[in-house]
Amino acid sequence: MRWIKFEKVKVVLTSEYWLLFSLSGVFLCFFARGVGANFFLNLTGIFLIIELLLGNYRIKQIPRWYLAVAAICAYLVIASLLNPYAYSKLRYIKGLVRMVIVVFAMHCLSQKDAEDRITFLFGGVLVVSVCWQFAVRNLLNMPYGTYNNPHKLASLAALALPLIVYFFLVTRKWYKYIFLPIGILDVYLLLQLGSLPSYLAILFATLFLFFFLTKGWNKWLGIILVLAILTTLYVADDPISTDYTGAAISFKELVLDLSKEERIQFWKDAWKMQKDNALFAWVAGNGIGSGRVAFPKYLSPQVRGYVFPHSYFLEILYENGIIGFGLIFGGLGFLISAAIIKTKNMVDKRISILLKCMITLFLIWFIHCGLTFPFYSNYSLIPLAFILGTLLVMVGRMPRDEVLQHNNRG
Repeated sequence: MRWIKFEKVKVVLTSEYWLLFSLSGVFLCFFARGVGANFFLNLTGIFLIIELLLGNYRIKQIPRWYLAVAAICAYLVIASLLNPYAYSKLRYIKGLVRMVIVVFAMHCLSQKDAEDRITFLFGGVLVVSVCWQFAVRNLLNMPYGTYNNPHKLASLAALALPLIVYFFLVTRKWYKYIFLPIGILDVYLLLQLGSLPSYLAILFATLFLFFFLTKGWNKWLGIILVLAILTTLYVADDPISTDYTGAAISFKELVLDLSKEERIQFWKDAWKMQKDNALFAWVAGNGIGSGRVAFPKYLSPQVRGYVFPHSYFLEILYENGIIGFGLIFGGLGFLISAAIIKTKNMVDKRISILLKCMITLFLIWFIHCGLTFPFYSNYSLIPLAFILGTLLVMVGRMPRDEVLQHNNRG
């Protein structure tokens, strides 16, 4: 009897709904509430440990892709903590560990054949997040929604766009049309916020999608549409008639006065900081979080008050050195390249759309968050965790899915 009771408890504790609950809590708290995500991240870690101890999730069965992610992150943490010259901040190291937890939790969920429930749940969470932030901004007169910065809300709006398109394209029932008004609200939020990094991120990601991931007439129609929008923004004399918030003005100013852009000065100052490094720091870095301590000392007088260089490349080079730089960007580049290759020979249309969506999402994240947030912050690592988790699952399962489809056709 005791064994039967234990088996029942085990089944309850290893149910996929616990991880679904905690991951949706992370997503909802981060994108809709703005705070509280760390609680659900810690909860996800607890549920993942339970799965390892009591469930069918075995370390020996975890694919090499995930072990490579864990190894890279382990190196970054250990190198930061053991570096005798480093100034590391534990809070940012914790953020990296939590990112790994989300990635592995998503892989654990993928082993439970819960794809339909995951899709339905996160589609609903996405709808709630966009509607909530739109309502808070426009009905409660909070200009940045539940955040304290326009770029944070713009991050949600920009990252939500590819997901909204995906859910609309793959949902087969009547409620697919719910995503049409949600998409309109999301675009309206972007226009209201006037975040130039989000516009640039969407522009380059969209062009990449049409140039490299789309074929036939859709490719050229998409490129022509994007170029037409850019031309309209550039030649518009009256921005009010074309853009509610001044996207046209922002785009013109970027083109005409690129040298005056604040980030250009940030990058120059960050490079001065980098050149002052000793040889050891060039190779192994100064530790996670160290850039926020050193960077303000190098800032030019006209841009005082900032604590990071608004560039993932310069930030990671300073904090993690050439080794960490190569591991992070080499790993990300390898994964994205593998995902792009998979889209070329994909048979299942739904999986192909999801892969293209995630590649586009990654590019938006990389450009927008790379220009606005520190790499070792929740605003960078939480979106990256969900993107990596999804891409790793899709790329890892692709060969098996393709074989099954081939056998079914035969």
